[in-house]
Amino acid sequence: MFKNILILLCVSISAIGAANAADAVGFSSGSQFKATPIEGQVHVTCEGFNGGGAATFTCRDVVLDPSSFDYFVGPRDSRAVRYELRNIREDGSVRTKEDDYSGSQGRSVETINLWISTIFQKPLLASGKNKISYAVYASSNREPLSHGEFTINVARNSSRVCPTTHYNSADVNDCSSQYSVCQRYFQQFNNCR
Repeated sequence: MFKNILILLCVSISAIGAANAADAVGFSSGSQFKATPIEGQVHVTCEGFNGGGAATFTCRDVVLDPSSFDYFVGPRDSRAVRYELRNIREDGSVRTKEDDYSGSQGRSVETINLWISTIFQKPLLASGKNKISYAVYASSNREPLSHGEFTINVARNSSRVCPTTHYNSADVNDCSSQYSVCQRYFQQFNNCR
């Protein structure tokens, strides 16, 4: 009988450990990210119906490895339909994100912008320690089904350099559009990987 109780106790402890691992909260890529400076040079020659020109751009950016967009992973609960994240960054600034949540999958429906900053969108994370509180809600509740905190660290990584390249364009505007040329350049070279 003692042997049966011991086996039952071991099975129960294993099940608790598996349940806790299944309910891990954070991002699907984990809790450790790296901010990687990238740079390179692009020569552009523009010849077209609207004129001609040439330009050389030095492109620079800081990308987030392993990814600038990721899923928020939380508890599995079929009632859950929305999530809210509130990040208190190391510098004291605060960012919030909220959107649809798939309770049956235990993650956000869409990926979240963790790093890209534009006129229309702001990133959730910043360099350093990011202390994030989360809440997951049912459609009719103001009280969360689940809530808690997790920490994401964004460390500085060594820089990468892309090879120098040359583009020919049929649009003279490309010779004065560093932003779009650099986006194309970094995409072509997979962020200098």
